[in-house]
Amino acid sequence: MSINQRKTPFRYFLKQPITSEVYIISINGSPAPDKPIQAELCDISRSGCQLSFPLRLNVDSNEIRIGLATTLTEEPLYMEGLLRWGAEKGNHWHYGVEFEVAEDQQERLYKEMRMLAGQNRIIVK
Repeated sequence: MSINQRKTPFRYFLKQPITSEVYIISINGSPAPDKPIQAELCDISRSGCQLSFPLRLNVDSNEIRIGLATTLTEEPLYMEGLLRWGAEKGNHWHYGVEFEVAEDQQERLYKEMRMLAGQNRIIVK
């Protein structure tokens, strides 16, 4: 019998990226302008996601806190987190986000991801 030794949550790769809005909340603790940035949600897990948008941010030397407004299946969802890495791919930048999700929202996020799987909109890795 095989026992799953996985320590990180499963990542759900979206077959079709989901258009979302990103808000930069703060850079190094200083508030940023409240202006949405159009982004694509590329993948998601219970602990984070990967976003793509055309703005270059210096993630290596700055702590950047963001808000993500998206709709995975039915109801709008808003989560906050920190940008952990950034990489240029084509004419967009891809960023890894580590979520800071409240416990009551954890179950809702997990339910939304299961619904994506049920709709065959994701690949689980």
